[in-house]
Amino acid sequence: MLESKIETYLREQVQKRGGLCWKFTSPGTRGVPDRIVMLYKKVAFVELKAPSKELRKLQRKRKKQIEAEGHWHCTVDTKEQVNGLMNLFEERL
Repeated sequence: MLESKIETYLREQVQKRGGLCWKFTSPGTRGVPDRIVMLYKKVAFVELKAPSKELRKLQRKRKKQIEAEGHWHCTVDTKEQVNGLMNLFEERL
């Protein structure tokens, strides 16, 4: 499945629950996650990948930086993982 299909599914699932799923770009800073998800008063930075694709070196660095600041970073490469992410948001209510 294409990364774009998974991204669309993520956006639809977040919007269906009343949350925000913003495309994240940061001019001058490469390797940032694809989306910022805000749902149920929680925030996650989400990196989308085609199935079985790994984070690149710079993306792993950004993940560590985000997590070091106490934020939630998720890598998603299937619709099932999107569903799992939605479950995690709901568990953290």
